[in-house]
Order: sequence, then C-alpha cells, then structure tokens
Amino acid sequence: MALCVAGVVTLCVGTAAVVTAEPFVVGEKLQYRIFWGPLPIGEASLQVRGVENVQGHPCYHLIAQAQTTGLGRMLFPVNSVSESWLDVEGLFSRQYREERREGRRHRHTEIVFDYTAGVATIRNLRNGKSRQTPLAQPTQDIISSLYYVRAQSLDLNKELTFDLVAGDEIWKVTLRPDARQKVEVRPFGRVPALRVEPHPTLTIVAANKGRMWFWISDDARRVPLMVCSQMQIGSAQLVLYRLEPPADREERAALQVARAAHP
Repeated sequence: MALCVAGVVTLCVGTAAVVTAEPFVVGEKLQYRIFWGPLPIGEASLQVRGVENVQGHPCYHLIAQAQTTGLGRMLFPVNSVSESWLDVEGLFSRQYREERREGRRHRHTEIVFDYTAGVATIRNLRNGKSRQTPLAQPTQDIISSLYYVRAQSLDLNKELTFDLVAGDEIWKVTLRPDARQKVEVRPFGRVPALRVEPHPTLTIVAANKGRMWFWISDDARRVPLMVCSQMQIGSAQLVLYRLEPPADREERAALQVARAAHP
C-alpha cells in the first residue's frame, strides 16, 4: 500500500542519503499538516530547540506545537504548546510542561520527574495544586517518547515497552512495528517506512473504538512521517510536509560540550 505525503520534505532518501551520527540533532524541526478526513484543519510541529541543564543534567529541550486553522479553528479552536526536557544520555524525561486551550477549556500543567526520590510531581499551574505519583523506572512523557522511540533499533514484529505519563497516570506502553510499507514522499518518491501501532492508544481513540498508527522512516533517522487515527466519528491524519535541518555547526558543538561535561 502506498501512502501519499503531500508537500515539500527536505528528507534524504535512498542510497544517497547523508545520515548523521544521531537520529535527531539540535535544530531539527518537523512540520505537519492536520487533516480531518480530506479537510485540512490545522498545523503542528516538533522541534529540538537546544540543550539545557535540568536538575544538573544536560537535556534536549523539545517543543511540540499544534493549532487548528481555517475551518478547523471555526469548528473547534485548539492551541497547544508542549515542552519536554529529555535527558541527553539516558533518553528519559526529566520535566514536562503543557499549555493547551480547547474552546473555553484551558489546561496548564507541569510534571517534574525526581528519580532520586522515586516520584513524579504533577502540578496544575492554573490553581497551584499538585500531587505525586511513584516512579518505578525512567519514564517518558508524550513528547519525549517520540524521540526515545526514534533512538531505538526498530525491527519488524519486535516489541518495545516503556513507561509513559499521560494526563495524571503512568501507563505501560508497548509498540510493535507490524508492517514495512513504501510511503510516497513528494518529491523524493517512495520512502521505506515502518508502520507502528501503540498499545494502549489515546483515550479519545479508544473511546470511539478506533485504532491509531504511526509511519516512521525505515532508516537511521527514523523520522515520524505520518499519524493516522481511524474512529467511529471519522478519521484524522497528521502528515509531514517539511523537515528543517540543524541551523549551524555551533549547535552541534554545544551539544558535544554538554555531553563531555557530564560523561
């Protein structure tokens, strides 16, 4: 089955690809379009902003943004910014912050992972309330999990399991690539990709008796190409249309210095 990813994607494909030493680097930005059925309703992006010190450890500062546009904004206005701080060496989350507006609803939360004490503190930044939940092992948030998965060796029918905080709960998530497919990425043609289905899935997908799949490029960069959710209420897609490379060599040098300081 061929899947069409529209737009311009500066993605190296095939034997001529230039592969970096890591699947992602500081400065990388992935941009997506959001569709409800055939209708474009919004835009989203994933960005590796830089490396920052959190709890004495260098962390990738990851930023995810999503907003409805045009008809989507008229029907259901959404504006979301999520930030994650992913430990450079261990590739687990040390801090997560989200501000999400959906119509009249406004959610502003922060999660601080204290692995020394073995607890995650979840704070409501709107009313100041907080609670703690025990941490059994290194844990991911919604954003850090995407980059953690990219850094793993993904093989067909090989399961990958990790803990993930979603909402106010910690879930045991299992991923298993179940198919190799060619994804049509314009203008580069058919790109090898792995199809992955997470278990459990998002609450809204499960509530509507649906399923959700990710397509990840089957190469060293493991770029998330597309997300598709099929539900009783309709289908939604998140489709990559642009990938921006790192801005300059200085950002890579800064990362190497940070790693050298924390061997």
